Amino acid sequence: MYLLLSGEGPGDIGTCCTESDCCDRTEFKEGPMTIIVDQLVGVIQQYEMSYLDTDRVSYVSESYLAQKKQAPRKKQMSLKGKKRPPETKYYFENARALATVALAKQAEVNDSVVAVLFRDSDGTASAGRGDWKDKRDSMLAGFAAENYELGVAMIPKPKSEAWLLCAVKQNPYQHCANLESESGNDNSINPLKSQLEEALNGGTSTQDLNQLIRDKSIDAENIDMPSFTAFKACLEYAVKEAHKSQTMEE
Repeated sequence: MYLLLSGEGPGDIGTCCTESDCCDRTEFKEGPMTIIVDQLVGVIQQYEMSYLDTDRVSYVSESYLAQKKQAPRKKQMSLKGKKRPPETKYYFENARALATVALAKQAEVNDSVVAVLFRDSDGTASAGRGDWKDKRDSMLAGFAAENYELGVAMIPKPKSEAWLLCAVKQNPYQHCANLESESGNDNSINPLKSQLEEALNGGTSTQDLNQLIRDKSIDAENIDMPSFTAFKACLEYAVKEAHKSQTMEE
């Protein structure tokens, strides 16, 4: 199995060390969300193996996927009872593009490729924050449009700081669903970003967060909130399907 990741920047999935918008492990600088993915995959597989340590990870940026945007099809995603807003179309198109990259990567590495698409669901009120479920559904529809079954929707509600704050707040891992009702706008009163900085005494650099996750001070297995649970279930399905296809080929 192989992992293909896409995020929004160095503070979530990570970035390429060079100015490239796509890279393999040797040029990839991982962020905290990638380490969470890597650790959870090991838990799902029930044996210790780091895809980061074994160089079985590639990364593509948001801009790279924009370049790979697919031509529209007659039958695209539909959101029941609603006209599709531009922001959910964005999630759909990103997932379609990542699916095509993943399928090409499968042929290249001759192995199953699990593709994880990270996007925050936050937004300012003026831009329209939209509905988390619609955004997630549109992402899954994008994977399905390319007949790609190993796509993982990694969409925090409202943003990744909520997931991390769950582990480091005053009462860690308790009542974390309440954090999903917070505003994702960094300019709001007492934003999640500031709450995380306060909880960690300012130690919120990518390097700081990576270390906290690696040493299990932030333990992804204990994070219990709806958006995180949905991500974990999606990841578990993709990993098990990938291993199932490998077993059938053998």
